[in-house]
Amino acid sequence: MFFKKKQNDKKEKIIISFTQKLGMVCLRSLKEYIIKNKITRCYIIIPSSPHPNVINYAENVNQIKIVIAPDLKQEIGKIKKLYPGSRIEIINLEDFSERNMMRDAI
Repeated sequence: MFFKKKQNDKKEKIIISFTQKLGMVCLRSLKEYIIKNKITRCYIIIPSSPHPNVINYAENVNQIKIVIAPDLKQEIGKIKKLYPGSRIEIINLEDFSERNMMRDAI
């Protein structure tokens, strides 16, 4: 019996995430996801600067980089060009993990 090796395991895993407002809940969930899925780099694209505590927390997680930009599509294109051979996943943080569950508790 022959087993094929998964080819995707050798590629870097990159996340491009976006949201209108970035908070600690998003970052905690994202940090757990990064560790669990062995993500190499995570870019968070937001239109305006978050609270300084959020920036400090993000700086302590090596894989996370916050990008402040009004044009989401343009930034996604730039990031994809930086990692041509990598596996890239795009995540809307408003529908991601703890933040989404908090909104469901109406």
